[in-house]
Order: sequence, then structure tokens, then C-alpha cells
Amino acid sequence: MARPREFDADEALEKAMELFWDVGYDEASLSELLDAMAITKGSFYKAFQDKQSVYLAALDRYNDQVVSNTVAFLGDPSEGAGRDRILALFGRIADLAQKDGDRLGCFLCNALVDKAGGAEAEARLQAMTRRLENGFYRALQDDGLEGTEARGTARGVLTAYFGLRVLGRAGLSADMAADCIRQVERLLGRVH
Repeated sequence: MARPREFDADEALEKAMELFWDVGYDEASLSELLDAMAITKGSFYKAFQDKQSVYLAALDRYNDQVVSNTVAFLGDPSEGAGRDRILALFGRIADLAQKDGDRLGCFLCNALVDKAGGAEAEARLQAMTRRLENGFYRALQDDGLEGTEARGTARGVLTAYFGLRVLGRAGLSADMAADCIRQVERLLGRVH
């Protein structure tokens, strides 16, 4: 008879994600993962097989928790016009960086730069990036922008989004955050 798990798999995965987020895939050793996840080597291999499978599960968790919520917010007309939703998202990110010292930034941004975890990880990262781009695109469509102009604007906004998240990790100043948001406002000014 198999012994029941003596740890919370969701909690362990959350801790693994935090470690990967902070130091990257390559820098997270197995012993650091075991310590962060508060599990034994035997439990680790029974639950997750290997480091890459934990990394992929962490990416999926981020996609489910953060990217999905962001895309849902961008697509929710009850939150205002598309332009207002985009600006509200940028305001939240800037506020988080200022209030909490958002030194982790964005796990997706970090993982894209890390370029680790193999082809499966790359496919997940590209899919998350496209989901965010499409979230911005749909918000712009809600304001009447269409076609290549909407797609190009969505990509410009995505670039600013990633930039703001990276700057948050670097300890961005309030002035820098405000300037970034002003540039996004200018970019979105084409909507109206």
C-alpha cells in the first residue's frame, strides 16, 4: 500500500516557483529546491520526477494564476473601456513596485530571459506571451481599434508591460514608473 504524501504539493510547487523566479532555472540546485519546497529527495522524485518537470509545473502555475487573471481583467468590459483597463493594469504594477518593492518582477519575464528548461519551457513561455499580447489586443478592439494597428499597438503595450515588470525587479523609481505609464498613454492615444 502506498504511503500518503506528507506534504502539500501546491505549497511545495509555490515555493519551487518562488525559487525559480528569484534565481532562475540553472541556478536553482536540487538541494535548494528540496529546501525551498520542504520535502525529501524521495518525495520530490515521487511527486515531480525531475527538476525540469517542477519548472514546467511552476510555469503552468504562473500561467494559471497570473497570466489568466491578467488576461481576464483585460477582457472584462465591466472594468471600463479597453484603454482604461490597460492603464489600470500598468498602474497596479507601478503601485506594487513602489509599495512592496516588487524585486521579483514577473516570472514570465525572468523565464524568457533565463532561456532555460528546454523546448517545452520555451513553448509555454511563448504561449503565455501570446496570451498577454492577445489580452491587450482584445482590450484595444473593445475601443474600436482593429487590424494591424490594433496588433502593433498591442505589441507596443506588451513591450512596455515587460519593461515595467523588469524595471520593478530592478527597483524602479516612482518617476520612472510614471514616465512609463505616460508613454503607454501616448501609445493608447491613437485609440480615441
